[in-house]
Amino acid sequence: MIWIFILLFIFLIIYSFLIEPFWLTLKRRDIFLKKSPTKLEGLKIIHLSDLHSSNFGYREKRVLEIISQEKADFIFVTGDINEAFLKEIDSCSVFWQKLRDLAPVYVVFGNHLFEDKKMRPDFFQKTLEKVGWQVLRNENVKLCKDKQCFWLLGVDDPHTHHHNLERALSGTDNSTIKILLSHSPEIIEDLSPGDVDLILGGHTHGGQVNIPGIPVLWAPTKYKFKYIRGLSLVKGAQMYINQGIGTRKLPVRFNSRPEVTLLTFQKMRA
Repeated sequence: MIWIFILLFIFLIIYSFLIEPFWLTLKRRDIFLKKSPTKLEGLKIIHLSDLHSSNFGYREKRVLEIISQEKADFIFVTGDINEAFLKEIDSCSVFWQKLRDLAPVYVVFGNHLFEDKKMRPDFFQKTLEKVGWQVLRNENVKLCKDKQCFWLLGVDDPHTHHHNLERALSGTDNSTIKILLSHSPEIIEDLSPGDVDLILGGHTHGGQVNIPGIPVLWAPTKYKFKYIRGLSLVKGAQMYINQGIGTRKLPVRFNSRPEVTLLTFQKMRA
């Protein structure tokens, strides 16, 4: 009998370290917003987070394969993009360029850029801009599809207190929907009802290891086990937390597969 448990334990270790971290999934979510204009119905947004790329490797290639099948209008990335040091950045730049070739990319920075200090945020911003990504650092931009526009806001990482939501909101109005990119769900501390309609974030890796019947072992926010993954309603806004692509510290995942999210906007019917 003991050999069964030993074999099961070995299998779980192999699965958690060598299989699930590389077993990407595409999650499709319909988003219903009251203020969403009719012409934005069918808008497709790819949401990525926590890539933690150290090179143009297997996971990065799978991300491209998955996204290339979906014909998205935009790609939004919510932080912790890079694990490479300066001498290794060229490999990652190839990946970032290929992503931009699939759709316009908009990105915000995560906590590890500010904490690890592998490269300066302003240098990293220029690196991403060279491959065509637009970096939003406590600012906003108006994006349009078929002459119908919406606001996209982006803040620097709130987990390390580099965010400025007031500045990101400056100049926007309520004539159309507002989407906020924030690495961590902790941005909701500064949020007031009506500020935005949709928040996209990451940071949690979906808990990274989720054993059924046991509370999440790792939750890197002040909310602990709340807002770990998926869709929530917070202060009148919908918030989607992506499980991320890469890993941090231990390269392990269990019951929290790497995630590419496809969000499709739908008109809320009366």
